[in-house]
Amino acid sequence: MKKIEEIKLMNETMINYLKDKGLDIKRNEIIKQILQDEACFFKMSKEEAYIVLTDVGVKKNIDEMYLNLIGREEFYRLQQCGKINEDDNLEIKYGSYCKEDLFKNRQRF
Repeated sequence: MKKIEEIKLMNETMINYLKDKGLDIKRNEIIKQILQDEACFFKMSKEEAYIVLTDVGVKKNIDEMYLNLIGREEFYRLQQCGKINEDDNLEIKYGSYCKEDLFKNRQRF
């Protein structure tokens, strides 16, 4: 399961919990809309991301979870799926991945 899917599931669980307790779910409904964009964590600041993660119930290892959500591998996966484009306004961006350039600067011993 992708980390973003885990966050979506946690948010749905939090919404159900809040409903059962008769508490306000507006904030988590907004988060639900934000999480529809799989690249959302690349588009928000670290502070905003931590607020979202806290609101969905991430308490332990929040730094590790955040780093997994904005990792290089996740960036390239989203880029290959077409969910991140070169011209997107991103807070976190990595260089373009090009298989042909993978061994371009290889040193020989």
